[in-house]
Amino acid sequence: MRPGPGPSAPRLAHLLTRTARTLRSVTRATRRGVRRAEVTRPLSSGGFLGAAAAGWVATTPSMLPRTWWMWAVNIGLSQSYGYTTGVLAERLVRRGAAALGLEVGIAEDHRRRARLLGASALVGISAYSWVRGVLRQREISHLVQQRPQNLATHLVGTAAGLGASLGVLAAVRAIGATADLYRALLRPYLPTRLLGVVSLVLTLATVAVAVDRLIRGRVLEQMIEQAEAANRLISPNVPRPDSPARSGSPASHESWPSLGAPGRKIVSGGASPEVISAAIGARAMDPIRVYAGKSTSRTMEETVQAVLAELDRTGAWDREVLVLFTGTGTGWLQEWSLSAIEFLTAGDCATASMQYSVYTSGLSYVVDRRSPKQAGRLLFQAVRRRLDAMEPASRPRLFVAGESLGSFGGQAAFRDLPDLLAKVDGAVWTGTPSFTPLWQQVVARSRPGSPAIAPIIDQGRHVRVVTRPRDLHRNYWGGLYEPWRSPRVVYAQHPSDPVAWWRPSLLWEEPDWLRERVGHDVTPAMRWSPWITFWQVALDMPLSVRAQGGHGHSYREEMVPIWAAVLGQDVAPGGEHEQRRRHERIVRAIREVARG
Repeated sequence: MRPGPGPSAPRLAHLLTRTARTLRSVTRATRRGVRRAEVTRPLSSGGFLGAAAAGWVATTPSMLPRTWWMWAVNIGLSQSYGYTTGVLAERLVRRGAAALGLEVGIAEDHRRRARLLGASALVGISAYSWVRGVLRQREISHLVQQRPQNLATHLVGTAAGLGASLGVLAAVRAIGATADLYRALLRPYLPTRLLGVVSLVLTLATVAVAVDRLIRGRVLEQMIEQAEAANRLISPNVPRPDSPARSGSPASHESWPSLGAPGRKIVSGGASPEVISAAIGARAMDPIRVYAGKSTSRTMEETVQAVLAELDRTGAWDREVLVLFTGTGTGWLQEWSLSAIEFLTAGDCATASMQYSVYTSGLSYVVDRRSPKQAGRLLFQAVRRRLDAMEPASRPRLFVAGESLGSFGGQAAFRDLPDLLAKVDGAVWTGTPSFTPLWQQVVARSRPGSPAIAPIIDQGRHVRVVTRPRDLHRNYWGGLYEPWRSPRVVYAQHPSDPVAWWRPSLLWEEPDWLRERVGHDVTPAMRWSPWITFWQVALDMPLSVRAQGGHGHSYREEMVPIWAAVLGQDVAPGGEHEQRRRHERIVRAIREVARG
């Protein structure tokens, strides 16, 4: 007999399709069931207590007043951290008790009373810590001269933070449900020993892919696209300069669009010789501002050569003072610092900088930390070589400066402090990040017992750390320095500047500046807590540049006396009053320039 005909190809394909659909349906249903069971499972008692305690800590003050979103992120992250810690602690206690044979329980007739007392205590402590936290926010607002936030800001931020912590908990439980799903699907096919390892690897791979698509594929790429678009934007409010002393002018080798948005704003800003003359009561020159933007068509070395070509074209080598600035991530420079130099030198100066990135400082720190150091080093070395080839009597005095990530990059041009003092006539570093290598070397050389926020180095002979203008001539405690010798270096950093004091080690280590509780514009109620302080200070950073001048990451009016001191514009005894009046006139003029 012949065997009967087998199933035809169309019938076999149909059967396979139905089987695949059934498997997908079963898998989907299993996944939904597992995730629903995992996400809706009751809260852990230890995790709940840990989240409550972390929430209390989250209300403690940091450096600057919090907006509603700062409240939300702070509470959300803190409670998530507290819940995780509480769950782990509960498991350790249960295992330890089981190993010792201990069993703790509450009698049935006392259980309801214990729950009521526990809930009342949690509510009472939470309410007290929240009210105290709001009052501390008002205290911080007064310290940094800001208007206190209204009550709605704190309420909305707290509610959003609670919602965020629940969202994080749901996301974490969903990840756990994914692991359970993999175990359920693989259990018939894998031995017990391999099941846990394989399911863990698959779960981590799934989370990694999801995070990569969300962070790098959407958030990061969108941030990069926005940064590049902002750099290309030519604002009608930023006019192209007519003066040949400015890059981007009709006489410049650098085209107006090529400078980028920050560069265009820099060369378009500043005061005219007439405004400078009116403020200082003397004849002024037209200050030189040289800038070269980042371009995909040229390397960083070629960008440095473009800066040198602009210095040649403008006759910058004939000026009395030449200042090299290293910009922040986008290439931005502080107008207060630029204008202070120009007013104090009566315009007999040239400032030069280059753009090494179009991203914000925070994004540059994450994406590329080499570029700011490379830019600061290459530009300085090229200019230093040109100056060394000139006759000493005819070369300008060379100064270096930078703020924030620009300070980090600018200091990379020097091996150590002696190298800096040997190669420049002065330096002004503002808002220097604490992880900057040269700054760490300076701190290591500080006098024992000096405050961490304003270390005393070699009795102030060459280097002085300034938290406010009076620190130029006396140390933070009011003691006299040794006579100030040239070259002079100033590190300007406010106690309330989170950019200057944030560092990764805040996660696990209490810093000296916080242990000492020193700082005229930081509340002594600020305390260190592992993990929590790390993101509290990090959350202060985005808005710190908008703080009132003299606080946060906002260095404005004090740049006039700082640059006067570094340039060597000392006054004879009895002339302090006239110098103060001169500086006040310059500050008023720069304020008008900054507004315009």
